[in-house]
Amino acid sequence: MAAMLIAIWVFVAVAVGVALWSLLGWGLYELLRLDHQQWLGDLKPLLDQVPFGAWLDAWVPGWQALAELAIDTVQWTLGWMGGAAPVVVWAVWGVGTVFMAGAGAVLSLIVVLLRDKRPAPAGAV
Repeated sequence: MAAMLIAIWVFVAVAVGVALWSLLGWGLYELLRLDHQQWLGDLKPLLDQVPFGAWLDAWVPGWQALAELAIDTVQWTLGWMGGAAPVVVWAVWGVGTVFMAGAGAVLSLIVVLLRDKRPAPAGAV
């Protein structure tokens, strides 16, 4: 009886995990479909307003050029991923789902291998 209840709750936990993972995939898809210029905006003018910019330039020369390169790279990557959103999201969802199933299989194998092999007492049912 207890084994059946455990099996039911494991099934429910797996179903909830896959549902939450799918919800996260849907959210990622919707985020990638948005116009990245709309929610990122033009960040380069804000680099001139960074507090302690002169101090930062003394310690990290060329930090503004590096920050501009990072901004351009992020915007280009988001633009590319927005076009490839269905493929990217399906690939990430599939890899994550396979990882969850594989983790469950490995953990089950560990439990089976570490289980106590002593025979049950004669009077036990």
